[in-house]
Amino acid sequence: TFDSRAVVIAYARSAMFAPIMKDWKDKYEKAKAEKNEAVIKECEAWGPNYHKLQMLQAFSIASVTDILEKVKDQLPKAAKEAGVDILVSKWELAYQNPSFEIVDVTSYLAKIFNPDDQTLKIIGELAKQPPIPLFEALQMKEEE
Repeated sequence: TFDSRAVVIAYARSAMFAPIMKDWKDKYEKAKAEKNEAVIKECEAWGPNYHKLQMLQAFSIASVTDILEKVKDQLPKAAKEAGVDILVSKWELAYQNPSFEIVDVTSYLAKIFNPDDQTLKIIGELAKQPPIPLFEALQMKEEE
């Protein structure tokens, strides 16, 4: 199993994520320069919505399948290194037969994103905290 919160933290702080944000910012700036209202509205909606998704993923139990899809070719290697046959979010594990051994593979998945020392520290601190219940997280207001 893995802590999905660590996956989104490692991804969001990775070199893989930076170009995505740059592309959206460039798209937004171009739309503003061209006064393309449809694209401006699209970008203005995307930013807050994507931020909310990342907050739900990073601090609650929202799925990170969208992120894992980006690295799906690297998942078999991570599973092999961890010595497991399946990868599942620890928050999605509804039942386990007591005879099954649960292995924490969080570090193997985070490694895919080449985390720096600060990211590893954040992930370590996050692991000490329980996730915010999803319904509670959905109701939280953004700080203004």
